Amino acid sequence: MAVSRKSPTDLTGRKAAELAEERAEELKARAGEITTLTGIPQEVDDEEIVVADAVEVDVPTRKIRVLEDLEDICVGVGTSYTFLRGKTYTVPAHVAAHLEEKGYTWLN
Repeated sequence: MAVSRKSPTDLTGRKAAELAEERAEELKARAGEITTLTGIPQEVDDEEIVVADAVEVDVPTRKIRVLEDLEDICVGVGTSYTFLRGKTYTVPAHVAAHLEEKGYTWLN
């Protein structure tokens, strides 16, 4: 295994190592705390977080049929769809508009 040497010109690295050694006990004592942006430490709470109700969003939808099989197409961020020819799908309106623009759907 290769031995790594610190450069004598690495003032920042040497200073960080010195400070870490000096404050090792303090860092060990604060290991279970979280510091906020204001700098006020808060104790970590181990209780489970419960979300009250799911939020329902009214997204306009449309029914489409594609002209050919489309596998894993991406429409928008983080969404992918697979469509098989001849089947009817209910999709968000923006997906239907995109596929119509590209010429992949039947004319309704």
